[in-house]
Amino acid sequence: MLSGVDMTDANTYRHRKLMFFGWLKISLIGLIALRISGLWLLTPPATVTGAIGVTLILIVFVWPVLNQHIKASLWLSFVSCLFFTTGVLNAMTEGRELFGIVESILAATIFVSAMMFARNAYRELEAISESSEQLTT
Repeated sequence: MLSGVDMTDANTYRHRKLMFFGWLKISLIGLIALRISGLWLLTPPATVTGAIGVTLILIVFVWPVLNQHIKASLWLSFVSCLFFTTGVLNAMTEGRELFGIVESILAATIFVSAMMFARNAYRELEAISESSEQLTT
């Protein structure tokens, strides 16, 4: 018979995974929107290559993240460091302070939520695997 503790662990990890997944979706879409809006919000305006070209890297991750691919979220966490750095540089530039701060916060949120999503997703898989092993013995 299944141990109640193992299924409780799996449910706990699933709940945490979904919570961090929600934060990941919101921050990813927010960062994409912010980067594209840089064409209109920034003075001097961002170049098309900077606003859209580099943002295409983030857009590539939208579909895998929405499908909850664990490895894609891990890669996205590393890619978000590039946008964190860009945000810090924008925050240090006159006239772009607020834009840079928001960009840095969104990139940091992507980093943390993607890592925590992957961590809890793997732990959920381990708990399910352990409970199915106990079921077969």
